[in-house]
Amino acid sequence: MNSGKDHFLFLKKLVALEEDEELEEIKNEFTKLSPKERELRGKALLGLALKERYFSPAEHILASFVKKDKKPFPLFSLEVGDIVTLFPEKETAKKSRGDYPAGTVYEKTSCALTVAFNKALPDWVDETPAFQLHKSINQVTYKRMFEALDAVIQTRNTRLALFRDISLREKNASFDTHPEEKIVWLDAGLNASQKEAVRKSMLAKDIFLLHGPPGTGKTTALIEIIRQSVAKKEWVFVTAPSNTACDNILEKLVFCGVRAVRLGHPARISESLREHTLDFKLALHPLGTVISDIQGELERFFKKEERYRDRRSPGREAEREVRDEIMRLKGEIKNLKKDIFKNVMKEAEVFVGTLASIGDRSLEEQMFDLLVIDEATQATEPMTWIPMTRTKKVVMAGDHFQLPPTVRSKEAEEKGLGVTLFERFYDILCEESKQLLERQYRMNEIIMGFSSREFYKNLLVADDSVKTQTLSGLSGVETCDETKEPLLFLDTAGKGFEEKLEEGSESRYNIEEAGLLLSQLKKMLELGVPPGEIAVISPYSAQVRFLTSKSPDPKVEIDSVDGFQGREKELVIVSLVRSNMEGELGFLADTRRMNVAMTRARRKLIVIGDSATLSSIKFYADFMKYAEEVGGYKSAWEL
Repeated sequence: MNSGKDHFLFLKKLVALEEDEELEEIKNEFTKLSPKERELRGKALLGLALKERYFSPAEHILASFVKKDKKPFPLFSLEVGDIVTLFPEKETAKKSRGDYPAGTVYEKTSCALTVAFNKALPDWVDETPAFQLHKSINQVTYKRMFEALDAVIQTRNTRLALFRDISLREKNASFDTHPEEKIVWLDAGLNASQKEAVRKSMLAKDIFLLHGPPGTGKTTALIEIIRQSVAKKEWVFVTAPSNTACDNILEKLVFCGVRAVRLGHPARISESLREHTLDFKLALHPLGTVISDIQGELERFFKKEERYRDRRSPGREAEREVRDEIMRLKGEIKNLKKDIFKNVMKEAEVFVGTLASIGDRSLEEQMFDLLVIDEATQATEPMTWIPMTRTKKVVMAGDHFQLPPTVRSKEAEEKGLGVTLFERFYDILCEESKQLLERQYRMNEIIMGFSSREFYKNLLVADDSVKTQTLSGLSGVETCDETKEPLLFLDTAGKGFEEKLEEGSESRYNIEEAGLLLSQLKKMLELGVPPGEIAVISPYSAQVRFLTSKSPDPKVEIDSVDGFQGREKELVIVSLVRSNMEGELGFLADTRRMNVAMTRARRKLIVIGDSATLSSIKFYADFMKYAEEVGGYKSAWEL
């Protein structure tokens, strides 16, 4: 166990490196960028007035802010779910770090932003005419990673110990070789590889991996796995690294009639799904109004406590009484919430939340029969261990040939923090414990072809419903060469389109390439392609910002590769940006990123780049060769 223990101790060091890096980034931003520059980059909002504040039934203080000048927020701004810290616009007195309250962006319109705070706001807020909100980090997640890794190291004779030992190749995953019951399919539309995935997952006794390439119906197979488990009266926790992925699977579960409860901060959950959150159920419960009344009292006592704390010679007896009353009221709320949660637990069949949300106090030490981790290849190994501490069996779904986890620390990434637990299990487990989904329902087969050949051993098959689809098949779109051809690589070599480094950041942009892209975009709009069915993707945020500022139609979605994982559009135009004499590609060298970008398109994919720079890596040279093979190569000189 020593070598195994060493592995997890090493992971703890990598998590510490990652936490330090994130804290350092925030510190550097405050040091190097003025508040105005931070606002321009979407990291802060300045010149805010406090419009109103009120208590929510979920023990949050909700504070609504607007711009003092009544203007709308900048185009790039704080978003719902961001962790923020509240500061006065101008300092009138030195405050300790704890005097700056942290909260979560709860709601946002073009002119108003609501932040949820976990405790009463300090008195200086009442005396302050203008505020700033700055993006910060959530250290609770790091704390839960450290706790999970400690549990993995220390556990003995538990399901967690078994998962650990399988990951270290000290034990083998097991599965039932003689199933007793025939599967009654709940979704009649599953294809053969999806059914095989469900069958294997049900036979697995501890771990099963579902490998879902782009457009292969991974979520559909997962929903069937979850519903089969629910049908056996098993208690299921469904999780993913992002709130978007959690909301996506929750929406589908609710549609199928599964009684699912969403855990997590309501601010980070899609508004249309908030009625399924634990907080919403708490508010609607008959005891919710009692909690709300107690919270009103609690707010008044918080205010008293703040006033005592600010006095130099507080009345100790009075202060003690206030603190005792706060503790009593908090205890009352805690007990009432426990009673409500017991009722919710009886009714719920599935709980849904992000990887760290299984540490929610309301769940206490509940053990689940089945843990389902979607997008497992976008979570670092330490993050993945958090929910695995609380389950008897785990199903992981993902694709290790798409986007890897985001790792900020270069040192941590180089030392292996980017290697996911899904990848490690994939190399360890036998074929009976994993399944590749082979039939894809998104792309024209020519768009799919290169990805299938490069990443999936040429095993992917385009379904008949999509294999020959092109833009010309869309209503209102002209029929011509541009709309009949599914793939185009537009080569800018020799045009002198040089990349530039954005001032104050590491991101790059290419003005001339952007101009070429915009001309292609305008042409497609003129041919009748609906703007809402077009995506423009670039791996570089500086290029995304530049293209957004020049877009001919606001309905055209322009975003980074990361922003489009799991998404699709009829037409996708990709701007690769890099063009230099040295053939340097930066993180374009991570071909998984390009696999995502190239597999978002249903009917047409246009990729714009400099072959002279790109061909320094075999992947891009092979892609250009593939484009030529299928008649999809054109030089920018030909336009």
